[in-house]
Amino acid sequence: MKKLHLCSVCGFEGLEEPVFVEGEYLKTYEICPCCGFEYGFSEDNDVIHGFITIPEEFIEVAFQLYRKKWIEEGIKIFNPESIPDDKRNQEFLKFDILVKNLKNLKLDLSNFEIKGFEDF
Repeated sequence: MKKLHLCSVCGFEGLEEPVFVEGEYLKTYEICPCCGFEYGFSEDNDVIHGFITIPEEFIEVAFQLYRKKWIEEGIKIFNPESIPDDKRNQEFLKFDILVKNLKNLKLDLSNFEIKGFEDF
């Protein structure tokens, strides 16, 4: 079975290619089936960050901004058929699954300034 990799935005383990190799960001143009982030496109086109092309040292900022927007818009799944039924409410990711996925990214949820994360 092929190893799947974590999405750096939503923590879903479903990417065929790694996002980073030896610390270098890869623009794979793979789209996360959960959050819809496209590596190599979304950081420059789907995130408002004040740059035409985001400098690589700010890539984590692009992930954070996209993540915040995606969560605040209701955590709609990009490709619902790719997410097991028990992890979603129709076309939306269950909140407890989101929290579990984000913890897999080792994010400090206590300082998320996102609606719904007040208790973490």
